[in-house]
Amino acid sequence: MIRAQTIVARTPTALLASLDRFHLLSKAKGSTLLFALSAPSDTLSVITSHLNSHFPRHIGCLSSPLPAYRSHIMCAVALLDGITFRSTIAGRAVPQVGRWHAARRSSQQPLPAAQSNVFGEFSGDLGRVNWEDIWDRSAGSAQELPVELRMARPDDVSSILYFSDKAPEGIAKALKVTFPHSNELGFLASSTPFITGRPVTLFHDGEVYSDGAIGIALQPSLGHTSLTVEFPGLVDLTPELQITSSGGNLILTVDNGNPTRLLLAAMNKHGLDGRDVLLKDQEFYVGVMSHGKVERLHRITSGDPSRGTIALETTSAPPPGSVMRMLYLPRRDEIALNLESTHGNASLSFIATPDCIGDEPPSPVLDTDVLVIDGIFVAGSENGFTLRRGAKEESWSCKLPGGRARLHWT
Repeated sequence: MIRAQTIVARTPTALLASLDRFHLLSKAKGSTLLFALSAPSDTLSVITSHLNSHFPRHIGCLSSPLPAYRSHIMCAVALLDGITFRSTIAGRAVPQVGRWHAARRSSQQPLPAAQSNVFGEFSGDLGRVNWEDIWDRSAGSAQELPVELRMARPDDVSSILYFSDKAPEGIAKALKVTFPHSNELGFLASSTPFITGRPVTLFHDGEVYSDGAIGIALQPSLGHTSLTVEFPGLVDLTPELQITSSGGNLILTVDNGNPTRLLLAAMNKHGLDGRDVLLKDQEFYVGVMSHGKVERLHRITSGDPSRGTIALETTSAPPPGSVMRMLYLPRRDEIALNLESTHGNASLSFIATPDCIGDEPPSPVLDTDVLVIDGIFVAGSENGFTLRRGAKEESWSCKLPGGRARLHWT
């Protein structure tokens, strides 16, 4: 990473002045700007136009603010050298029924960012529905790598960063097949239907997209990177257990026993109401353990005491032999996420923010018009992030409020 900053500003003018200074201090010509922006809809056009004029080579998206700064404008920026790409590989389709099919949106034709009213009416974004794609969007296309990456050798790519819609399974599968030993970190862009009229809003070299993914592949010569995850606030329900059989997204047996009954017994032991597994105030998880730490996390979506199976919010449950714990996230009125909590320099962090952060704006937290944290890139989204660390791990997603993934340059 050549240079990075995370900027929190009270006003668009303060943000633009900071971006001007970042541009003046950036000496690397030909590099690509990575940015994530959270701002009121009436300021988006002027800010994105400013970014586009200073950095014509860019990949970016709209993000959500961290709770501590939700009444401010946030923009994380980083300059990187690598191979940029645009992917249209489909992921899992969101089920659609009834007459909602007729309103399905498509963004196969990008909207030029040079238009004077980029964030005005998006009526031209509606397209005809391909019914076969609705039922099987990944068939025949999951291994079709973006054209920009087809000449890259696996040894030429150490880490891959991308911004994606809420269905990254297609691009993640293609990257795993082609670059199995790389680290892969994807940011699931914030939902923007009430901001820009698009499901998500992605930016790539002057174009605006509503789906797919845009990203950059980094080379080993740019420095060694490590990818770590944190899951603050989780409470252990069980000690470490071993998964003895699993399939699909199901855990079938744990320590050769019934996993759902283990979960219910642990809930009762901790004073939780085991009669209602789908509690509104708590979320339950399976954490895959490594050296006593949670290295991978999956939310429990359902359980069956008679059959014993536990269903996870993933396409691939941990394999037999994996060590796991059952955990839960207590209800919290506020999640303390701030820039200072991401330690160290030369790092890039993606954070899963809460779906709902309250109706009342917090008190201002800035003593000045702008706060600039140098050396780190921090972006949040309620849709979370996805990651993979090398060949031994399958790509997986996290939406745990407060969960974060951090790519660190050493």
